[in-house]
Amino acid sequence: MRFSPRDDDEVVLDMTPLIDMVFQLLIFFLLTTTFSLNVKENGLLLDLPQAKAAQIPSMASQVKVGVLEDGRLMLGGQAVSEEKLRAGLAEVARQNPDIMLVLQADQRVEHQRVVRVMDLAAGLGLRRLGIATLEE
Repeated sequence: MRFSPRDDDEVVLDMTPLIDMVFQLLIFFLLTTTFSLNVKENGLLLDLPQAKAAQIPSMASQVKVGVLEDGRLMLGGQAVSEEKLRAGLAEVARQNPDIMLVLQADQRVEHQRVVRVMDLAAGLGLRRLGIATLEE
């Protein structure tokens, strides 16, 4: 019995499952990654304005006041009225007059609302003010 010489079959690697896996991973990472410029800190979702000369203040002694897009005020992650904000900042100023007030205001909030918070802080003796921004 004679066998004919056998041609070596070319090995073919099927790329379809590999491509499917790559696309599935790509979709997974796209869905689980946030691409917006929103900042979520202490439960606040703020769309901060951008600035080229953004500096990060030291985190040693600071109090954060948030002004949300709809004008609501936040102190330490808690929603407060303007009167409670005044009382809270007065207590903070009494304990540490050199504390820095970091104002985290949404870029779409009315300018008057931000000025009112700044005026309130200045009236209570808080002279160090930082405005939170995102770096461009």
